[in-house]
Amino acid sequence: MFPKMLRLISHQKRHPIRPSTGTMTYDRPAPTTDGSALLSTFDALTKSGLVLYDDNQKIVEHTDGDLKFHFVLTKALIKKPTLSTPEQSSASGSGNGVSKQLVPGSDIDTNGFEIGNSDSSTHFLVANKFCFSRPHLMMLTRDGYRRQYEPLNHSDFEAAWGTLASLNNETTDHVVFFNCGKDGGCSRLHKHVQLMPLPASGFAVDFLNSDSINDPKVPFEWFYHRFQDSATAAAKGIEIYLQLLQQATEAWKASAGKDVPDGQACPHNVAFTSRWIVVIPRRKAAVNKEAGVNTLGMLGVIAVATEKEIQNWVKLGLTNSLRELGVPKNFGETQGKESPFLS
Repeated sequence: MFPKMLRLISHQKRHPIRPSTGTMTYDRPAPTTDGSALLSTFDALTKSGLVLYDDNQKIVEHTDGDLKFHFVLTKALIKKPTLSTPEQSSASGSGNGVSKQLVPGSDIDTNGFEIGNSDSSTHFLVANKFCFSRPHLMMLTRDGYRRQYEPLNHSDFEAAWGTLASLNNETTDHVVFFNCGKDGGCSRLHKHVQLMPLPASGFAVDFLNSDSINDPKVPFEWFYHRFQDSATAAAKGIEIYLQLLQQATEAWKASAGKDVPDGQACPHNVAFTSRWIVVIPRRKAAVNKEAGVNTLGMLGVIAVATEKEIQNWVKLGLTNSLRELGVPKNFGETQGKESPFLS
């Protein structure tokens, strides 16, 4: 049984691309690869059993105060490794004892998970082993020594944006997200971003996809920007991200009382679509062993393997937990206001 105030949504919905209004336009850039081919390959990997995706996963909705959350209840995450499970040295988590050749410097086994024919000299695309969306992809740096605690750079944005443009279509928008650092919710150190269909709802998605200037009552610091059009997003995305990250870093430093180590970024989450980008500084990855979140969790979409995890979250209090995982609002100076960058 689901806890009181939880509502089960039997079928997971995809978020339709909202028609542009006013001066906001979303002209799609030319895709760099065939999105339908990527989806077909993903489906084949799922059918083979190499990639785990639960066709019967459920969406459980819960409202905590003024914020709406969606739990994705899926069996595909039951065996997902974390940084606290070092015995599983690869993202595939095959557990078959067979040693496979990894990219030098990497801790992610991509053998057999490759997807698409990337012409990028800096990144390559694979299917995620543990999926809660169709498709659920990872884009890794070809340099296996790049680390997840580094900030995103121009080549990261360029590669991710090309694939994002390939996946978007008339009915489904997609999101790129990055879990920076252990406290940002990463489970592997080889630098990578993830891509999937944009969740249908949740307090952050509902707000960021709108034209509203009235922020939801988010208990943590977040810094966001809505793009004027997708051409600007592609051209200025990295510049805007770095400005948002600077604001997030100042909020994190005020909370942590220390500086960011050289060569690293402050622990943070970033998500971006063709419409918007958001950066969230993080203080910790989890409240306890059963209640941790990555980028999407901070946006109100929490993937779980069991009903017990949902019950644990509700008992802890979702809003209070996110406040603990992020930087509480009282630490920052920029609150409830969209960052005014050129768009």
